[in-house]
Amino acid sequence: MGLFPLIFGLLAAGAATFLILAFQGVSRVRRRLQPQEKSQQGLIRVEDLPMLPRALVKKCERKLGIEKDSPKFKEIKKNLAQAGYAGDRAVAVTLGLRFGLGLALPILALPWVLKQPWNQGLIAVALYLLLVAGYFLPSLVLARLIAARQKRIKESLPDALDLMVVCVEAGQGLNAAMKRVAEEMQLSDPNLASEFLQANLEISAGAEREQALRNLAERTGVDEVASLCNILIQSDRFGTSIAQALKVQSETLRTTRRHKLEELAAKTPVKLVFPLLLFIFPTILVVILGPAVIRISENLLK
Repeated sequence: MGLFPLIFGLLAAGAATFLILAFQGVSRVRRRLQPQEKSQQGLIRVEDLPMLPRALVKKCERKLGIEKDSPKFKEIKKNLAQAGYAGDRAVAVTLGLRFGLGLALPILALPWVLKQPWNQGLIAVALYLLLVAGYFLPSLVLARLIAARQKRIKESLPDALDLMVVCVEAGQGLNAAMKRVAEEMQLSDPNLASEFLQANLEISAGAEREQALRNLAERTGVDEVASLCNILIQSDRFGTSIAQALKVQSETLRTTRRHKLEELAAKTPVKLVFPLLLFIFPTILVVILGPAVIRISENLLK
């Protein structure tokens, strides 16, 4: 049993280390704006308080492939944006949860695992499975959040397009129409409304409309939104009617939704075959043949 206290200590130290690394991801500007603290020797800035050496932090980030400009960092940031969480702070928290839970679950389960009549190999396998489960649990939760948000955006997009058509035909430009639709849909679908407002703010800040629309498609990750952005980009580039393009896109979305519902309805009889065979038909046979079997058995026993 002398090996397990060492394992417990290493896991605890590793969990604490990764949590500290994650929650140190505050930007320098935010740390400089924090209030300064006084001590007996004078003013001490928060950024000058004892922290892990910067070289060690950078080395760990390089080894794990989570540097700020690395593909893994950008992919995590993109997934978080699609789930509705933007900013580098969200990436730092996500990475901290991954490594922290990956080490915390084995630590919490270690006393229970040691009480089991298992050999050292089985204990090591159980701890490894807990580590893997803790590491991938935030990713699974994030995937569920992304799917739920994309589903809500898909459901509310046709209504948003209808409102945009009304606004454009009333004489408003595309930017004003997007802002108006976002304000009207703030209660019904805040996700799509926030994305429209973000795109409008980017355009107002000086970004090109094409780039703002492409950013909108990337932040949502919804194919219908990407198709809408491409249509708006083409309409803006070639000077065609935006209202007509929005009408066509809205009709296409509603037709696609209707076809999907018809497809699901057509699949229903096939899906009902197995429950019928396994649960309903046996009970019907018992009800129908039960009395006959009882009578036959009584006649045979006489």
